[in-house]
Amino acid sequence: MGKKTRIRLGDVIMDAVVEEHPTFPADVTNKPVEKGEDISDHMKTKPFTVKLSGSMVDDAPAKLKQLRDYQKDSTLLTYVGRGIYSNVVITGLDTKHSIKNAKGFDYDITLQHVKVVVPQTFKISVKNPKTKKQDKKTASKVKRKTNEGRKQVKRK
Repeated sequence: MGKKTRIRLGDVIMDAVVEEHPTFPADVTNKPVEKGEDISDHMKTKPFTVKLSGSMVDDAPAKLKQLRDYQKDSTLLTYVGRGIYSNVVITGLDTKHSIKNAKGFDYDITLQHVKVVVPQTFKISVKNPKTKKQDKKTASKVKRKTNEGRKQVKRK
């Protein structure tokens, strides 16, 4: 008999996932023209979301605490179920505590993809195009590195 894959969100083993609903939205720009229909010239994808519905039974209080901590701390997670979704955070956590699941709870969880970017730094060598050497005159035309962000330049 083959090894069973456990459905999990981060380190939390999901006892029962009844529904897994991924959505991959995008925005399309529409431009009106004088006569006829709007034209579209650009599309931009938005972060995907995954909605999970199911029940927790085994060690439910500890699992609920862990899920709440994940959401509170904005922890980047990987969900492994029918699909595999990495770099997601919990944006919605709704629980139902009823007599039908007295020792556990039913849940609706919304996950959203987060694009992680890593800033890069690099050194620029400023050289005079004629002499191929760095000199003060050429280097003085390059703005020094700051943390001030973008500023408007006053024109004379």
